[in-house]
Amino acid sequence: MAMKVREAERSLPSEFERGRELRQGADGTPTLSIDQLAEDVILDYVKEKDLPYNVLSEEAGFIDRKQSRTLVIDPIDGTHNSVAGIPFYSVSLAVGTKSLRDVQAGVVMNLMTRETYWAEKGKGAYKDDERIRVRAYSPSNSLFLVYLGKYSSAQNFQVARQAMRARAMGCASLEMCLVAEGKADAYYMNCEVHERSIRVIDIAASTLVLREAGGDVVDLRGKPLDMGFDLAQRSNLLGYGDDRVKEVVL
Repeated sequence: MAMKVREAERSLPSEFERGRELRQGADGTPTLSIDQLAEDVILDYVKEKDLPYNVLSEEAGFIDRKQSRTLVIDPIDGTHNSVAGIPFYSVSLAVGTKSLRDVQAGVVMNLMTRETYWAEKGKGAYKDDERIRVRAYSPSNSLFLVYLGKYSSAQNFQVARQAMRARAMGCASLEMCLVAEGKADAYYMNCEVHERSIRVIDIAASTLVLREAGGDVVDLRGKPLDMGFDLAQRSNLLGYGDDRVKEVVL
């Protein structure tokens, strides 16, 4: 499914208006034309192959197909990167039953590079064919990925200053995967507007990848993050590799 999204997205003509607003999506945010294209590719595949999943997606919401497991989709994570021509956005796909805690498999593909992060519960995390692991925390060489958007809390800047270097990349799923493969130490999001905080569709796959790589994802009280398969649920979070990062940030 991820490859089919990439093929469709890569074959778009240059005049395609990626940022054209079509309507309000099920999550309450505008559905852009690039989001709709990617979601249609996935939903058509699910229907064509009669896959044994319900579907939870950013635009369509929950599609009850009378199945016990649900395919959790963010058709384009980093939509505004895609619209702006910034080559850092993904498709995120995960399969679970009710919440982050029981996600069994996840895939995050960088749609520009085709680099693919994936994991199965209890079987480790991978980038393409290579096993990946988080890195040990070194304060003198630390790198934090921090949400610095319009609705970010002032605490985000305080967290950014705890690292030697900080970056804001605009795609939570890929940023968490960078932590999983040991290229960064943490991904931190603290949004002061609840409705703009993270959704389960954004991180269902990357949370499993990071946990299977030896890291963890917690809420800002330090509790392991668990979000139900519900677009109305929102959360702030910290994804990290080394437990010492959790101590420094929280």
